[in-house]
Amino acid sequence: MTGPLAGHASWRRGVMGLSVLAMLGAWAGCGHAAPAEAKPERPKWMPPDGDCPKGSQLQMQRLGLKPGDRIPVIVDSIQDHPGPARYNYSFVIATPRADGEKMLPGARIGGRLFVTKHRVFGRYDRIFVPESGALSVPFCGVLLDSRWDRDGEGLIAYPSPMKGFSVVQDNTGVILVVDRYP
Repeated sequence: MTGPLAGHASWRRGVMGLSVLAMLGAWAGCGHAAPAEAKPERPKWMPPDGDCPKGSQLQMQRLGLKPGDRIPVIVDSIQDHPGPARYNYSFVIATPRADGEKMLPGARIGGRLFVTKHRVFGRYDRIFVPESGALSVPFCGVLLDSRWDRDGEGLIAYPSPMKGFSVVQDNTGVILVVDRYP
């Protein structure tokens, strides 16, 4: 084609070609859309995902516990007093209270706290039950805030004037029984 319409036809073929490429790109991208239940990015201060201790699922089943069960506790039996508590990165023994004491009479749950200026996260890996004497059996649970934790990142905390410590408003929490550490 020659004359004044020659450029117009070539421009139209280019636009149509780009339109086809755009449609193909959109169609190809549909299969790679992010799932609706995509997990939020993991906070850098949290420990990495991990497996539960070997044998914990069997032991928890023997105790009548299953993933998803919630055990109300006093987070650190040493700080068994009403009101605020100060925690640092350390090993602790949690004491079941209220319904938790009914579920696990006389038990103590051992684990480690991970502390930042704004959160106290706990992983519990052993449980001391009266019938085992001084020995513990494997366990798998994480610490949640009993009042407002919806994100699974532990107790909401505030910086302490003491280096390496965080302060929480209340010394209680909930241990969520899990089958894998988040």
